[in-house]
Amino acid sequence: MNIKIYLSSKLIEKCAFCDLYGLVEDLRDEIRFTVLANVPLPAYCEPIGKICSVSDYTEFRASQNDRTLREQLAREDNFLRLVISKSGRIKHVMAKVKGVTIESLNKLLIIYDDRGFDNLAENDLNAADCDNDILHLARLIKATKVEPASAGEKLQALAELAAIRWTTSLLRPFGRALGFMFRKTALYYHLKEWSECIQHKGANAAKWTLLMDISLGIAVLSLILCFGNPGTRFMEFAEVVVDNLLRLLQTLRGNPIGLKLNGSLNEFFFSCFSYQVDLWWMFLIILSPAIQFLFIPLSMLGLFGLSFQAAMLSDLIILISLHAHCFYIYVAVLYRIEVGGIGSLCRTVLGKKRNVLRDRVEVHDYMNRQLFLATLSFTVLLFLLPTILFYYTVFASLRFAIYCLSYGLMTLRRTILRFPFDAMIRWLQGKYTNLDSLEIYNIGAIAKENVTITYVAPRPATFWFRDTGSDFPRWVPRHRANITIGQFFFSLIKGELVAFIQPDEWADRRPISEETL
Repeated sequence: MNIKIYLSSKLIEKCAFCDLYGLVEDLRDEIRFTVLANVPLPAYCEPIGKICSVSDYTEFRASQNDRTLREQLAREDNFLRLVISKSGRIKHVMAKVKGVTIESLNKLLIIYDDRGFDNLAENDLNAADCDNDILHLARLIKATKVEPASAGEKLQALAELAAIRWTTSLLRPFGRALGFMFRKTALYYHLKEWSECIQHKGANAAKWTLLMDISLGIAVLSLILCFGNPGTRFMEFAEVVVDNLLRLLQTLRGNPIGLKLNGSLNEFFFSCFSYQVDLWWMFLIILSPAIQFLFIPLSMLGLFGLSFQAAMLSDLIILISLHAHCFYIYVAVLYRIEVGGIGSLCRTVLGKKRNVLRDRVEVHDYMNRQLFLATLSFTVLLFLLPTILFYYTVFASLRFAIYCLSYGLMTLRRTILRFPFDAMIRWLQGKYTNLDSLEIYNIGAIAKENVTITYVAPRPATFWFRDTGSDFPRWVPRHRANITIGQFFFSLIKGELVAFIQPDEWADRRPISEETL
């Protein structure tokens, strides 16, 4: 069994004889004395030892033969005595373990820097390595600090006021109605994540996150006020997309890249989708005044932060591209029917069938007329596949581009909420430390008492070239988008029907089974 003693450097620097308060932990293979202060603490006020002078220690060793003193010492379970000379040098270290003083035990005296461990507690306190002694010491030091009320507690105290409760009860029906109407919008999802982030982070972290978010939003607002309303340019971009889509449909009407598409089906698709695209353009023309007007509240949302602007911009993109989502649904259903039908008929031609009850493919003996109809249907669907595949590729690519824009805006606003701005500010102040920046010095040893003295001090570290995801406080949104860009792309390739619009939406990703076709 070993003995580890953690002692604050400020107690050595004071060179004062005092009582020691902290925590004693009896572990399986070691006894750990953690000295936190020389006064009683609100969290850990257990007296665990004392610092005495050389003369007091000499008198103590000489008076151990006294019966009364022996009875008093016997009542001490785990106790620590440190002897410091007037020059501040450690002379003796005596530790009593479970009421018995054992001089032969190895003792490791670790003198730690208070200021460095305060900064370390702000960075790596929530790290996954819970068995790390340094992190454990940082947690204990942070627990002794009196922290101000968090942002969530302040908001809760504010909500308990009579006027606030009366106003809240009055506006609650309107809030529910608005929540029911706009619950599928990115602004609604972001408001929920924003409130979760503020409640989860500490007061200091939430303060810097809100300050940086609002600063970025005001910067974008200033650019909009300087260069004018971008709503007209937004409509110009939409016009370019619609014109190129019509040209592409006109190209598919012929023989694209030398392929012979089915003439009747191709003509039907062209007339149908060109009419839908014209309707989309008429919808944009009618909606253009409203879109230009909506850029005014989008700009004013910069007073609340850039993340709110990104959420409303995502909603505007979804509103403008709503017809494109409908185009994708049309061709996705046709593509699923086509692929599912070819797969089922291919098994029929091979003399197999799918057993739904046992969820497996089995051999089946078909009649000749069944095989004839299956072969005929398989041939028809096979020759119609290139036409459907081309139209599916066009509108699935359009759907994928819109999803990438929405996903990028969602990633931007979540990054703003998740980024450790408070750690960045500490890095700018030279207070950013982590476990990789520890400096350990071997001060010396007391050979007669098996004592090794070590000094540990976290130093300022680099902030930009490490994984800041483990920094404290760490926030992870509950409602994550369950389909990333890569998963969405592969779902389009496999022909899965992705029916949801917003990336934030928790959608069921199970593919449509062939039995439902």
